[in-house]
Amino acid sequence: MRTGDTTKKNIELYDYSKAGSIPSTDSLFGESRDKDGPLAPCQASKMLLHPGRGPLSETEAITQMKQFFKSYYADTDNSNPEKAKEDRLEEVMAMIEAEGDYKHTYDELSWSAKTAWRNAPRCVGRHIWRTLRVVDARDCLSCREIFDAICKSLRLAFNDGLIQPHAAVFGQRHRNSKQKSPGIRVWNGVLLSFAGFMKENGDIIGDPKNVSLTNLAMSFGWEPKVGNFVLLPIVITDANEKTEIFELPADIKAYTVNISHPTEPGITNLGLKWYAIPSVSSMMLEAGGVQYTCTQIAGYFQDTEISVMNLLGESRYNLMEPIGRKLKLDVSKNSTYWKCTVATELTRAVYHSFQLAGVTMDDHISLSDKFNSFMKEEIRTRGGCPADWLWIVPPLSSGLTPNFHHEMLRYTLSPSYEYQSGPEDYFNKTITKVKFYALTRTIMCFINMMRKSIKKRKRITFVYATEGNTAFTYAKTAESLFVKAFYVSVLPITELTEKDELKKCISDTDLCVFIASTFGEGGPPSMAEEFNKKLRDKLYDFGGLKYTVFALGSTQYAKTFARFGKLIDSEVEAAGGIRYEKIGFGNDQSNQKAEFETWIEGLYNRCCDEFLPGGGRSVEGKRLYRWRYCSAKSLSKSFQEAQGDAHKVYEFSLEKKTNLTTDGTDKYMLLTLSYKREPEMNGTELFLPGQHIGIFPKNISSRKDQVLKELSDVPFEGIPLSLEEKIAVHEPWRVWDNNRSGLTLTEWFDNIVDLNRLPNIQRKGLDSATFFGKTPAIKRRLYSIASCQNKNNTVDILIAMHEFQLNGKTLTGLASNFLRHATPGEKILGYFSKTNGQMVLPPDPSIPIILVSSGSGFAPFMSFIKAREQASRSGKKAGRIYIFHGVRYVEWDFLEQLLKKASRVLEITTFRAYSRSYPHEFRGNCLETRAVIIGYVQDLLGGQEDVVAGVCREGGYIYACGGGKVVAAVQGRLEKILQDRGCSTMQKLIASGRYQEEKFG
Repeated sequence: MRTGDTTKKNIELYDYSKAGSIPSTDSLFGESRDKDGPLAPCQASKMLLHPGRGPLSETEAITQMKQFFKSYYADTDNSNPEKAKEDRLEEVMAMIEAEGDYKHTYDELSWSAKTAWRNAPRCVGRHIWRTLRVVDARDCLSCREIFDAICKSLRLAFNDGLIQPHAAVFGQRHRNSKQKSPGIRVWNGVLLSFAGFMKENGDIIGDPKNVSLTNLAMSFGWEPKVGNFVLLPIVITDANEKTEIFELPADIKAYTVNISHPTEPGITNLGLKWYAIPSVSSMMLEAGGVQYTCTQIAGYFQDTEISVMNLLGESRYNLMEPIGRKLKLDVSKNSTYWKCTVATELTRAVYHSFQLAGVTMDDHISLSDKFNSFMKEEIRTRGGCPADWLWIVPPLSSGLTPNFHHEMLRYTLSPSYEYQSGPEDYFNKTITKVKFYALTRTIMCFINMMRKSIKKRKRITFVYATEGNTAFTYAKTAESLFVKAFYVSVLPITELTEKDELKKCISDTDLCVFIASTFGEGGPPSMAEEFNKKLRDKLYDFGGLKYTVFALGSTQYAKTFARFGKLIDSEVEAAGGIRYEKIGFGNDQSNQKAEFETWIEGLYNRCCDEFLPGGGRSVEGKRLYRWRYCSAKSLSKSFQEAQGDAHKVYEFSLEKKTNLTTDGTDKYMLLTLSYKREPEMNGTELFLPGQHIGIFPKNISSRKDQVLKELSDVPFEGIPLSLEEKIAVHEPWRVWDNNRSGLTLTEWFDNIVDLNRLPNIQRKGLDSATFFGKTPAIKRRLYSIASCQNKNNTVDILIAMHEFQLNGKTLTGLASNFLRHATPGEKILGYFSKTNGQMVLPPDPSIPIILVSSGSGFAPFMSFIKAREQASRSGKKAGRIYIFHGVRYVEWDFLEQLLKKASRVLEITTFRAYSRSYPHEFRGNCLETRAVIIGYVQDLLGGQEDVVAGVCREGGYIYACGGGKVVAAVQGRLEKILQDRGCSTMQKLIASGRYQEEKFG
């Protein structure tokens, strides 16, 4: 704006969109009631110049009244006075003398409402101001009458989608009333608007703009169903200051438009919607010294008002990033112009949706053209046009509109629509002001205290021993908790293997926390095998070390539960360590993460009390969780990060699935998986007979759908998410698990949380982030490999459908159920597990072997037999194989199917036990079978002492695999046979590696 000489009465406004254009001249600003005039310091970017216009003084009212009638009677094209000007002025002055106020005629009221819209500097659509239909609702006094009038006006304005601008004007505020009285008020900013629900974690569901109004409505008894697009009730205060709320009728609630995109399903699938008609209800019509504190005016939307301002605005729905990710745009930097694309496509979707719904809307380019023409006509006929450039210029494609290039003046004319104070002021919201000096002094005291505290910080070391990365994850969780009050180190147990390293750790640490997994049959993780050996050999001196242990394990292995952690706890104390806190346990058959969190928070509180100056606990209250959008990460990469460098994650493909039972059930199945071998891995052995494959199972979809319906605030699908947690209200947010960040909602549901082990909490209406934070994570499942490495790059696994009891319910195993429902071609993530302590064949294939198994415990023995078969076909002598195998029913006996081919080149003898079937039902025909009994596999051994003793004397090997109880019984029976026959002892066989076992379940 060029102001030139301030003594001039007119201001020239240039249109820079056209070269050499002649400037327009604004002289109307002289009638502005702005105290300092348009040449005062510019405040054009201010949203509100005052907190809300209050009652007028008597002088202001009289001045406005006189100016009002001057303008009203002068505007002969738009007014229709009932009386001559002088007569009307005399009548008005008499009313003011008698009552302190006067009342407008309907025509004066109608002209006021229309002209106030014409004068509104922030409205770009006022070119149709003459079409406004004004409803005189000044006789509506009670809240119910006001609400009914509002609904009637809304229906007339909506007009089946062909929106007709309407205004409803309610009773005026009387100057002789209480000065603090708000007059009649509708507290909703717009009549149709969406609620905003503040969650405990600070996130907002719905429209953040309406959080205060939502809370106000709920304080008056509103009980909404929480969601992103829940229409607010109407909150009304009448002239007697009685406040009531009213739910909108069903037909008016239907005045919404679902947002869809003509070509981008990603936007359509977000499930966005918006209300069809903007009906402003919180502004005051001020005309001729009279204030109508409740005026409802309805028009129609400009497209960018919904898309850019409301749905994309950071202070509103803030959907810029989620939509960008939904459209698979590069959101990593602004220079990819992804924000421009999002704004354009969402605006296109909004306009398309309103057209599809048959609801009036203008696009921002066309509306800008219409305003430009309106502005020029106003200047020509009226001498000026008040306009707020910031509001008139659209937020999208601004430079493509004529308004962007046109200078404008913002000033206030009467009549006008005025902002008013909000419900926060009226409903006694108190604001405590703190003096700057006092605040500064408090901050400086806090800083000095922190400096002193940091100097006295104790050192805490977390040492982890892990196989599948769980212990490491817990160590990092503990680090994020302790780091704000202590010096913290996180070390793998491998760094304590050498005595010098251990000695340094002891000298540098005030407390050492061991977080240790147990692997296999009570053994250490592979990374801790050397530490375990030296610990058992009592080669360490832990003298003076304060320590504690959190031991991870599974109660599936009851006798060896958390054995390695228990070993550390006892041996460190025996070697001079000082136990600081009782050992904690985490059971992966329950909510292990919750068990660890409870234990570590208790430890932290104790450390704070004992180590920090002045003591004091810092972790109290419940945990909070929230979702955040983040960069995408593939599932395989996520699992690879969780596994670390120990194992490479493969994307297996299910090639074939064979049902091994004959009774119509699928108790036992053989799955053939293919994998892609990396070129650099050619010639290397990815797995050996007796080793395992780790499978990352998924939840089945029916269970997921059931849980999904129960949760609230579920994030948009298809957008990568990060789950964050806060251990207490005053604590910082931290990522729940970095390895899980970047996955979509479906991936979180399918692959992260174990829906078989849901926490015992009320899920109905539970926040989705809280649900994921509290639900145990899916554990990877190890299966014995039932094949040998081959040129086809396939691997077989033998699975049994697993059932277990939880909270009185019979559930099927997550992994076995997932594999049972897998279809050919389906991708399954997993890895080859190479660790010590697994069963291995004797180096000489001619040595005889005994294989004792129950159920799917035969899986590793299938790989043994395949290896022997390969050796035999290559010309090597293969020793005899004795198989003792037990299942419940004859129909579940799969030996004939699996061993038919191998039996052609190998000497295989079988002994079979059926615990629930009769021997005469046995129909074997391809294998040599010496015994079939009713009973268990250990009972078979009792009748075959000669076979066991003979193999033992020949230097043969004995293997056992199955459930923990079965294997224990097998070992007991073997020990008795060896003792009776005097051929050896179990102790000698175990020490020489000639007896090996593997237990599960």
